[in-house]
Amino acid sequence: MAQREWDPLKELVGVQQRMNKLFESALARTNFDAEGEIGGWSPVADAYETDRAMVLQIEIPGVDQGALDVRVDRDELVVQGERRMDREPSGEYHRVERSFGKFSRRFAIPPGTDRESVEAVYRDGVLRVTLARRGGDGRAIKVAVR
Repeated sequence: MAQREWDPLKELVGVQQRMNKLFESALARTNFDAEGEIGGWSPVADAYETDRAMVLQIEIPGVDQGALDVRVDRDELVVQGERRMDREPSGEYHRVERSFGKFSRRFAIPPGTDRESVEAVYRDGVLRVTLARRGGDGRAIKVAVR
């Protein structure tokens, strides 16, 4: 059996490939928040229309209801908030895969939506925002989350 000679450059290329994969996977889970800082995230959302309303369902488990800011601004529904990480002072983390930090999502409001009759309900980690159909003006409107 012939013995292969050790090639340090080949080893280095392998290390570089593994580091590239590590950075790519870490950056894929990290977004930049509204101020351009690292740590923001973007919750997933479903949006659909019925003949009576536009409905948005946004997954934000672990977000305090008091940390939510939901408002209608011109022709957009804006949902902002923050999910904080609860760290035990004496705990040593081995893995952190969940996203934390500030988030901001904007959704276009279709024409004919009644900007005055917006309802937001936060239950079981899902924020459900319903905008009834009709008309409205361009004022910004703060929405209370129940």
